[in-house]
Amino acid sequence: MEKVSGGKLTFREKITLALPGPASVIGPIIIHNTLMKFYTDIIGLDAKFYGWIYLLYSIWNAINDPLLGAYIDKLPFSKKRGKYVYLMRVTAPTMLISIFFMLLASPSWNDWLVFWILLAELFIFDTAYTVYSVAYNSYFLLAAPDKEERVDVDIIRTYIGNVLGAITTIIPTLLLVGGGNRKLVIPVFSVVILVNAAMYFVALSTLKDKAELYETATPPEHHSVKEVWIDVKRIIFSRPFLTYLFFYIIARGAIGFYFTPFLYFMDSVVQSTNTVATIADVVPGLIMLALLPWAGKMIKYFGSKTITLLAFIPAILGFSSLLFITQGWQAVISYTLIVFALNVIQTAGVVLNGELIDYDEMQTGTRKTGLYGGLFALLTTSLTSLQATIFSSIISHFGYDGTLAEQSARAIMGIRVGAGLIPVIMCVVGYIPMIFFPIGRKLEREISDFNVAAREGCIKNEDGTNSTKGDCSNE
Repeated sequence: MEKVSGGKLTFREKITLALPGPASVIGPIIIHNTLMKFYTDIIGLDAKFYGWIYLLYSIWNAINDPLLGAYIDKLPFSKKRGKYVYLMRVTAPTMLISIFFMLLASPSWNDWLVFWILLAELFIFDTAYTVYSVAYNSYFLLAAPDKEERVDVDIIRTYIGNVLGAITTIIPTLLLVGGGNRKLVIPVFSVVILVNAAMYFVALSTLKDKAELYETATPPEHHSVKEVWIDVKRIIFSRPFLTYLFFYIIARGAIGFYFTPFLYFMDSVVQSTNTVATIADVVPGLIMLALLPWAGKMIKYFGSKTITLLAFIPAILGFSSLLFITQGWQAVISYTLIVFALNVIQTAGVVLNGELIDYDEMQTGTRKTGLYGGLFALLTTSLTSLQATIFSSIISHFGYDGTLAEQSARAIMGIRVGAGLIPVIMCVVGYIPMIFFPIGRKLEREISDFNVAAREGCIKNEDGTNSTKGDCSNE
């Protein structure tokens, strides 16, 4: 990617900037959406063991995410290696290898052996994924400083990502629901991993680390753990971060964790064939992609906060319907509402996440993308992993047994509760903090204008820090 400062991104540059995002969606889809069904139904792992794995996985997130984020912030740009793109190129192979080894567990192993091996593999994947994600997000926010450009790039990412995601999720709906051939799971996903490797190569080979990209982003000067901790406390207890955090871990986490319950719902509740389950997976995505450009325009015009709040309406309607529907075709309608709401919130969230960092830079004069990314990953990825723990605990409590051809009425009720009722409750609770999020449409525009000017080096105080006033008209 050639453009690093000044002017607007071309469509080609937006595509180049978007590609590393979709390349990294396949791994998390396999892990967070498919792996639980694979381990409970094929490997024979008790669902409660999988819930415990996610709990420890959350603790690991708590340890490594903010430390890695702060480290990436301080890591200097190297003329030989670069910085953000280099980190992505190093961590991508690590993620691919760890995912592959997760598929090699044997049903002959006892639960505790599976538990510890899978946990270690998840630890390795998460460490690499955190570095990759922080590096990519840091690169993206610098290369696309304007609000409108960020929305456009994310829409491109969503289109590409959903095509790849649809292909990845079609596999478990065909192989793990109804009468699918479960012996093909490992060979098919092995091919998916090889394709994913090719995608990483294409996406990362087109990115260029240039020194100009880093010249206007002043990192914080942390000389001790105490100084890092001071910044951490100030960030965590700021109103923008705190309100968005609570919204994200409660409501956004519940909406985002829909596909794993979807597999159990389609297989055991409505007892659909794998073909119907695939249709119920693909059709909502196609409808969402058709409507997303319109949603992007609404985000640009009305602001990210307003559109996020409105997206709760289809989300609650979709999850509520899972408590009573009985047919596979009805699930198509339910999941269309859920998938549309999720992707609208996700696109608006790209702007909101960036604004937290940009707004802090306005106030402090230093850019802490890595620290913000690490803290946010710590407090969201770890706690949204709680969704898997909650769901697995509920279906285990209600008596779900993946080795049975047909589940009991009580187990089916447990799936309905985990897939429908719990997300509705969390959406209602998570709506409240978003109301108090302080960055509305007006301030959002001011932050976007400031960030564009700051990246062009036009806004500086006498002490060299960024100011909230100024323009580039005479530069």
